[in-house]
Amino acid sequence: MNITPESEKIVRAFLEIVRSGKEPERAKEFMADTIIAHQMNSEKPEAIKRTPQNYAEHIHEFLALYGRYSFEITELIAGNDKVYARWKQTGKHMADIGQHKATSLLLTEIGSAVYRVENGKIAEYWIQLDRQGLDQQLQQNAKAVVGETASKLPFSDAVSSGETLYISGKIGTDANNQLVTTDFKAEADQVMKNLGSVLQKHGLTYQNLLSVTIYLTSMDNYAATNEVYSKYFTDQFPARVCIAVKELPMNARIEIAAIAQKNN
Repeated sequence: MNITPESEKIVRAFLEIVRSGKEPERAKEFMADTIIAHQMNSEKPEAIKRTPQNYAEHIHEFLALYGRYSFEITELIAGNDKVYARWKQTGKHMADIGQHKATSLLLTEIGSAVYRVENGKIAEYWIQLDRQGLDQQLQQNAKAVVGETASKLPFSDAVSSGETLYISGKIGTDANNQLVTTDFKAEADQVMKNLGSVLQKHGLTYQNLLSVTIYLTSMDNYAATNEVYSKYFTDQFPARVCIAVKELPMNARIEIAAIAQKNN
């Protein structure tokens, strides 16, 4: 039996009223008591059971992440009891997404799904999202925020007092203000290079360091820190303290502050 018009009408209403974030609590009007949701991830496809109630909660999570986003249906094709839909969702990055901190900048999601309608309600769907595109936007937004705020941070790279240079904490950001995340040693090496750049600006080298303070988010990285750190000294090491902390700016795993003597 051909039920294409009815299926299309149900799915369109569901998208415009519920998935759009306008009235999530009305999910039960369009969804069966139990819905099979197929997450079409290439690395790990899975099927989970949803109810109208937890789907509504899912939409409220979207609203927390993206604010009152706009939702546009860009394609809707129906055939018997199945309806293909593609949409464009545009909101703002209002809450942390994985390791990406909230930026309040625009985020666009392109998604598509096939919905199966049974007895007048959605009983099953297969969904796929452009996760790579979203991740690229998150990275670009993080870079934009860092670039915008780097010059506004309320501290100096270093401050001189007599023959002493006090160097602010350095993390492993590269020339583009992006945190080096390939592995911990690479990040630690970048921190030491950044410390060296400040020393060089003041006509100093690592041998001018008197005292170093290292902050680590995990003492599991203590040995790797020593391995990288040791390469920057040819003779006497400066005094040092290493402190375990819960968190560092930009989700860095290591930060180093130091004191140097100018006439050393």
